[in-house]
Amino acid sequence: MSNIIYKEINQEIEKKIIAKYGNWVKEYNCLHYGEGCYSVVALCDDEPIGFISTYPLHYPKPMQSYYDAYIDDIEVDEAYRRHGIATQLIKLTEVWAMEYGYHQIRSWSMDDKKEAIPMWYALNYCMCPAIMRGTSVIKEFVGKPVYGYYVAKMLNVTK
Repeated sequence: MSNIIYKEINQEIEKKIIAKYGNWVKEYNCLHYGEGCYSVVALCDDEPIGFISTYPLHYPKPMQSYYDAYIDDIEVDEAYRRHGIATQLIKLTEVWAMEYGYHQIRSWSMDDKKEAIPMWYALNYCMCPAIMRGTSVIKEFVGKPVYGYYVAKMLNVTK
């Protein structure tokens, strides 16, 4: 395997990600930019083999003044799984989130990503199974139960 490099996503890389993973990346706004956001790609021979995108997610009322870093999407090409790419993407995001000042980082995954559970545990994330009602923009989930799990990790904890 050639050297893998990690870099922030720009418009040129975004086009390559969409071409490889599909238009859903753009359609569901999976890549986030701007204040409080961080999007990184893993490249092998200048081709995307994985990416992660994080943005600030506010808590629901009445706690809307609180927010944390939310990993909206993390994907790794099937041929490159189990090579530490997702772990490295998460570690880079954690470093960025701590430097940015976030106190917590979290995400949610559908149960079709169960193979990632050992990775989340190895990275010291807490887990909580969840069933959500499909209210998202993804039409096939609207009104149906969506099984999955939350993960979360404290950052910048002071004693």
